[in-house]
Amino acid sequence: MSARVLLVGCGELGSRHLQAIVSLPQVAHIEVVDPRGEALALGQQRVSETGDRRPGVTLRWLSRLEEASEAGQLCIVATQAQGRCQLVQDIARRLGYQRFLLEKLVGQSVEEFDALVEFADAARLSIWVNLKTRAYRIHQHIKGQLDPGEPVFLSVVGGNHGLANNGVHAADLFAFYDGDSQIASAGSHIDPILHRTKRGVFDLSGTLHAATEKGSRFTLSYTQAPADWELITIATRRSRWIVDHLTRWAVESHAASGWAWRPVPCDENLLVSHMTKRFAADILAAGRCDLPTLKDAGVAHRYILGELRPHFSRLLEQEVELCPVT
Repeated sequence: MSARVLLVGCGELGSRHLQAIVSLPQVAHIEVVDPRGEALALGQQRVSETGDRRPGVTLRWLSRLEEASEAGQLCIVATQAQGRCQLVQDIARRLGYQRFLLEKLVGQSVEEFDALVEFADAARLSIWVNLKTRAYRIHQHIKGQLDPGEPVFLSVVGGNHGLANNGVHAADLFAFYDGDSQIASAGSHIDPILHRTKRGVFDLSGTLHAATEKGSRFTLSYTQAPADWELITIATRRSRWIVDHLTRWAVESHAASGWAWRPVPCDENLLVSHMTKRFAADILAAGRCDLPTLKDAGVAHRYILGELRPHFSRLLEQEVELCPVT
């Protein structure tokens, strides 16, 4: 297979996706589009640092989407959230791409997210969202032990004020475990401060509570401290897990074994530059991967965007239609 991959957006995350796809044996041509010269330079640097780059793969560095070739096999969109939903539609219409891998947050409002879902259905697009936490082996292991009819209690606590950017991962993990099609708000306490990110947008800190009709409960807290840490606990009537992705550590206990704690393997490589290899290879080979589809990702996006928009309006002292997030 000699696939062509289009990468749109070659910043910090996009350049990591590039490191992944440049190493895939089934990829022969890569086109990278970014209007920022410094982003293209970062991509070139990251390619030079990729030890397992496949020989013979050709790369084109483009500043405009109009220069890109038509009808490749996969398009990865790693731009900022603003305008991304419309960008995906433009790429599908003008270049004929049918398969997409999108960074999150996919968009800045529920309305534009739902408009993209409607467009994708009509155009018969296959879209996956890089909410990769559900694809970690530790969470695949835990999911495999859950009773689908039993409520799940998930708590995620972390630093680095990330209710939007990090919180959508946690909300998707809750949707993955619970299996319901909707997450309902059960209250919130948001800190009265806007945290400006390095991309010039904002995030929030505080606590969100949610529930599903099945009786599952979700608590999501991020502190104002800039330290990047996160602790996850999952509990059911018969089992418990504690997971720390940063230190690659996890334990579990079960009622059947007297609730004794025991370690669980949690040492896989979680970097985008590594995991995108697996996702892109699966999409190219089989038209599927362990990431959520756009429709599946809608459960977390509708909850996070719908829950946070009133708080952004309050803190910005004006009614906002779009959440000013990455």
